[in-house]
Amino acid sequence: MAPRGVVGGASGGSAPPTSPSRRRLFRWLALVIVVVVVAGGWVVSQRINHPLAAPALLAGLPSSLTVPGPSPTLPWPAVGQGAVSIPALRYAAQSGPESPVPIASLTKMTNALVVLRDHPLLPGASGPAITITAADVAEYNSEVHNDQSTIPVQLGEVLTERQMLEAMLTQSANNIAYSLALWDAGTTSVFVAEMNALAMSLGATSSHYVDVSGYDPSSVSTAADCLRIAAAGMSNPTFAQVVGLSSITLPLMGTRPNIVSEIGSDNVVGIKSGYTSKAKGCMVLAANETVDGRQVQVLAAVLGQPVPPPIPPSSTTTAPPPRTTAPPTPTTAPPAPGAAPAPPTTAAPPPTTAPPSPTTTIPEDDLEVPDPFRYTRPVIETLLDATEAAIVPLTASTAGQPVGTVTAYWGGNPHRVEVVTSRAALLLGWPGQRVLTATQLQTVPPGGKAGTPVGTGLFALGTQIEAVPLRLAATVPEPSWWWRLVHN
Repeated sequence: MAPRGVVGGASGGSAPPTSPSRRRLFRWLALVIVVVVVAGGWVVSQRINHPLAAPALLAGLPSSLTVPGPSPTLPWPAVGQGAVSIPALRYAAQSGPESPVPIASLTKMTNALVVLRDHPLLPGASGPAITITAADVAEYNSEVHNDQSTIPVQLGEVLTERQMLEAMLTQSANNIAYSLALWDAGTTSVFVAEMNALAMSLGATSSHYVDVSGYDPSSVSTAADCLRIAAAGMSNPTFAQVVGLSSITLPLMGTRPNIVSEIGSDNVVGIKSGYTSKAKGCMVLAANETVDGRQVQVLAAVLGQPVPPPIPPSSTTTAPPPRTTAPPTPTTAPPAPGAAPAPPTTAAPPPTTAPPSPTTTIPEDDLEVPDPFRYTRPVIETLLDATEAAIVPLTASTAGQPVGTVTAYWGGNPHRVEVVTSRAALLLGWPGQRVLTATQLQTVPPGGKAGTPVGTGLFALGTQIEAVPLRLAATVPEPSWWWRLVHN
């Protein structure tokens, strides 16, 4: 019989079950371990991935560049005025101090600009129809009587705005300048006021017009001002298209060549000439020159150029062949109206020199000048050629050129990467001009990869602007994960 108080046998029994308190302890220990591991991992992760300071970006472009080469010497006219301009380069020069002088039909450039401002016309478009009135016909008849430059018109004839611009600008028709002014403004006085206001707005402050065609010598300007007007005209596609025509065809007139015969040769694309006895030879030319594969327009103007002497009407007939024997006794010529009778003449020996030119009662100002631009053409063509030849191609930057640095700071040391241009920057310039430069930068992330865009380099001269993308030449260095864990 087993002793009292003993359950089961003396040996071989199972271990007592775990107490609830111990089980709770195990759970807490496991939770603590998990927390420690997670927290430690988070801390490590935060230290490794802690963001580095953004790299510093420094541009190395100079504030400006200078177009190389000596300052060109231009062949200015010996008399009168001369000026040149290259609008795209914002370059302009003149032969010397200028004072306003008569400019003849160069006035019509401003006339056309007012018309095109008030009645815009797309290139190639005809525009509204304009009917020739009795006032237009009367003006034509008056101008023909005064030996002005005109084209024929008739009452009720219909011409388009473009046809009238063609007649005024390529044939220098004074009567069409008058008709356009009436059509646009109602009166010539109002139209002239608009011409003066437009010239002032374009910076042509030495210009003043009193008529719509330039026949009146009180319509004056300077060579430099004429180029300001011309540049505005050539920037209008329709104006440039009209003045570049080699010929035009109109109903009553038929087909006639442009008075500016230089168009179509030596890159000349326009624009206007003018002549009166007071203004002498005046001309503005525009040429499109190609320099290093790039096209640029060059303008030149000359005023007050000498003209050939006028030719009396009777001297235009063909002279008889020289005599080899003595001429017969001449008869007495009838006296000129109001002149005393000439005395009888007798036989005279053969002349040994050319006879003098016949006299005429026509005022010299109204005598015909066969080619009033004979001396003007070579002067302006030489000036235009020299200006074109002086334009310099400039490589402001080359592809891959270092223009700055990106610097990342870690480990107590700077870590630099070059910033380079993605392509070349090419401009045209005049020797001595300044090319302005600037950079537009953006933030570079740590570890930025090679080729990452970091901004734009800007190069500007005149109206030319080259925007060159900037990029990283290499990847921005970053520290190792161990360095981050230890130092962050």
